[in-house]
Amino acid sequence: MERYGIKKENAVGQVLWHSLNKNGEIGVYDMRFGNTVVRNLLAEDIKPIIVEEHKHDDQPEDDPKRGKQ
Repeated sequence: MERYGIKKENAVGQVLWHSLNKNGEIGVYDMRFGNTVVRNLLAEDIKPIIVEEHKHDDQPEDDPKRGKQ
């Protein structure tokens, strides 16, 4: 987290976007930590605290709506 300038008090992030392969596995995340957005965090580097299962329609990686809420 230090590499991205994220302080310990902001270490809990919010998922903005994630990849999803045909097997339903997530490879990378875009996440917000306070005012900092970090893109392409590897799934193995994320420690989920609250897991909310949900479904998505297909959304290409170059979709301009990616990461916007």
